[in-house]
Amino acid sequence: MAQVSKFVKGGVAAAAGCALAFTGLALPAQAEALKTNAPIVPTEGTTQINLIGFNDFHGRITHASAFAANVLDVQEPFGAENTIIIGNGDQVGASEFESSVASDVPTRDALKALGVEAFTAGNHEFDAGYDLADNDVNDAVAIQQDFGHLLAANVTKEDGSLALDAYQIYEVQGFSVAVVGAVTSSTPSGVSPDGIQGLTFGDPVVAVNDVAADLKDGDASNGEADIIIASYHEGGPENGDPIDNNLANATFAEIANDTSPEVDAIFNAHTHRVYNYEYNNRQIVQAGEYAGNVGQIVLDVNTEGDVVASSSSVIPTYEGDAPRVDATTFTGDAATTYSNVTAIQEAAIAEAEVLGAEQVGVVNEDITRGKAWDAGAVAVEDNRAQESTLGGVVADSMVTWANANTEMGADVSIMNPGGLRADILGDGSLTYKDAQSVLPFVNNLSIIELSGADLKTVLEQQWQLDADGNVPGRPYLQLGLSTNINYTYSGATSDDPATTQGTHIQSVYINGEAIVDDQTYKVVLPSFLAAGGDNFFALNNAVSKFDTGSVDLSAFIAYVESLENKELQPEQTRNGFNLNGYFAEDGSTPQVEQGATHTFTVSDVDLYSLDHVANTELVATIDGQEVGKADITGVTANGEITTAELTITVPAALAAGAYTLELTANPSGSTVQVPLEVTEAPVVAEPTIVAEKDTYTAEESAEGVVYAGANWAPNAAVKIEVTLPDGTVTEITGVETDDAGAFTDGLVWETTDESGNVIESNLPFPVGTYTINASQEIDGETVTATTTFTVTDGAATDDANGDSTGTDDSTGDDDSTGDATGTDDSAGADDANGDATGGVVPPTDGADSDTGAQGDNGDNTDNGGVKGDNLAQTGANSTLIFGLLAAAAAAIALGGSFLLFRRQRGA
Repeated sequence: MAQVSKFVKGGVAAAAGCALAFTGLALPAQAEALKTNAPIVPTEGTTQINLIGFNDFHGRITHASAFAANVLDVQEPFGAENTIIIGNGDQVGASEFESSVASDVPTRDALKALGVEAFTAGNHEFDAGYDLADNDVNDAVAIQQDFGHLLAANVTKEDGSLALDAYQIYEVQGFSVAVVGAVTSSTPSGVSPDGIQGLTFGDPVVAVNDVAADLKDGDASNGEADIIIASYHEGGPENGDPIDNNLANATFAEIANDTSPEVDAIFNAHTHRVYNYEYNNRQIVQAGEYAGNVGQIVLDVNTEGDVVASSSSVIPTYEGDAPRVDATTFTGDAATTYSNVTAIQEAAIAEAEVLGAEQVGVVNEDITRGKAWDAGAVAVEDNRAQESTLGGVVADSMVTWANANTEMGADVSIMNPGGLRADILGDGSLTYKDAQSVLPFVNNLSIIELSGADLKTVLEQQWQLDADGNVPGRPYLQLGLSTNINYTYSGATSDDPATTQGTHIQSVYINGEAIVDDQTYKVVLPSFLAAGGDNFFALNNAVSKFDTGSVDLSAFIAYVESLENKELQPEQTRNGFNLNGYFAEDGSTPQVEQGATHTFTVSDVDLYSLDHVANTELVATIDGQEVGKADITGVTANGEITTAELTITVPAALAAGAYTLELTANPSGSTVQVPLEVTEAPVVAEPTIVAEKDTYTAEESAEGVVYAGANWAPNAAVKIEVTLPDGTVTEITGVETDDAGAFTDGLVWETTDESGNVIESNLPFPVGTYTINASQEIDGETVTATTTFTVTDGAATDDANGDSTGTDDSTGDDDSTGDATGTDDSAGADDANGDATGGVVPPTDGADSDTGAQGDNGDNTDNGGVKGDNLAQTGANSTLIFGLLAAAAAAIALGGSFLLFRRQRGA
């Protein structure tokens, strides 16, 4: 085992914001990153230092013996005296039940027994806070005391001093080797802010460079080292080669490019990735997670203490399901070490079996975290960017517990996805161990009072920005919510938070009611979140905060025990739907007229857990009445996004006002609500047709019958059919509407010869009732309107004004006098055509009253002689058109019948 020459606590406070330039420094001449997954063997005749690194162990005590065998196998060829074993952070925290139930003491004991010499702090070493008076086991200071040190060169107190240790120095092969540790600067977003008050987490690279400079400055008072190893609890987001994939990440690029050349090798952690690179003649290694691998770096050192060559490898702990190394081959110190670690593991398992075997409930279906899916298979086990059955169940447990066990109660609950660390398998039995594996952090539950506006902001902060406005490694975190809250959002969860945070959340409903910005709501949540953890800073705006004194695990178990038959079932409904095109561009509530439609897109309506319900249909309702339905396309399990193009039709009879539109995805029953404003539809007049009078004398009819229509489709043909008193139907063609949807036309009676030539026109109509029927195709539907007029052989009839005008006005007064008497026809004044018409407007558009010029007279009625009596159509004077349309509109508005006789003085 390597010898510790000195333990230096303190040293260097992390500096920030400075860029360092290095010149004139020697780098290793040769370096190689091996891809064999095999241990590196010593080179005879070469002075070598063997470095074994691991990261993100997370209390995997049940794998401790297999892991120890792997470490010892990699160490043995070089000897313990020439090897440094380095833990690169997150040795504990988010641990297996067997470790966490004993406050992670078994894991710490096992790593010490294995001979791990350098321990860098990870963010999970701060899960229980930095130095809490009521916690002497799991906070960072307690862990530091247990290990003898805890490296975090970039963590400082308010006075600028180091909160933990910057480095450790070991004597190996006659040289001083320094291990400098630094933790991710994103730690404050991943642990309870209350537990780390007063600490600053600076730039890890800047802090490592500052320490490296001191260790090489020749000043023994601040420590000196021949060789420097950087242990970063930070890393790249991608597995394996090529390195360019990770260099595209700013965090990794800073580590790779900006770490001082004084540093001879680099270990990474935190992102749970596996890679080993030779970059700029220096090794960069990360060894995955959960005891699954060890990372090895071998340094060749010359007599001056310079690293002249290096190599690296990542060696798996398992081959398939079996340990890679047969531990029975160990002898001497290795056998003793392995035996000691195994004994600690077995004792922890035995104790946990007793504590964890207690059955607390029944579970017959899988209840899991969100997954990333690809072609029907799970590609990522813990997808924190999607809703899950487990997130909903845990959230429901908290709000149910709060309402049953606290006077304050709660309206809703929120659960952070990173707090769910294991799935629940539907094997029939739910044990204490199962529950604790899901909720290993043992967070106190808090109840806060939060305004509706801040609650909406909390949901918006799922698109993540840290305290400095930077996008963290997980740009979107999906909160677990109790089933009584739902919301809609625009855009997509993949949107860049740097440019879109604040633009997504559209509606939020609790128990079917829209939240009110200035109303407060009681929210129960883990203390980690209540302090603004995971960058949900709006939670810090709570007007009050109450610590219940109970923990999330206890509340979850109490919830299970309160269920019928203690059976825990998956919550298959989703809280949030993605809506695009529903709300107005400014985000306001859509206004839709009675009888009108509104089309929009609804996406991402499934959960992403194992055995989630695949939705196939989306139904929209208003007050229980279905107003739209659409098929859902896309299969979540195939990695596709579910989508529906939905058109709703507001019932024409629905009263104007504010409504809630409910969208339900079936068969899961996932439901969201959105506001809808129904506005009154404008009064749309029905198409109409009217005759100039309802009764004509035979003498009057000889002047022609004028009819008009309104409210038809504009600039389109109207089919006119006239039914004669004897039942014969004559079709009149060529009638078309104008831009306003109106038309006017006239009819005259005439005789023709066998060739259709007009012999005589403007004859009196035969006595009887005539029906004019108009029809037109509008939007694929045939609409009709009908009017009638009657021809008598009697005296003149009253017109629409109620006076007996006929063809002769009894007074002979001019219309211009204001008397409703019509034109003075007794004097025989000629009209524009030179004949005394008695006030009926003669044909226009070139028609002559003497010849009866007409348009197409349609179907001819054959009277059986050499001459035919025919109904012909004429034009109509524009003044009369306007009069007819105005009177028609008035009649429609009054809901009555329409008759009009308008006299016009001859020109």
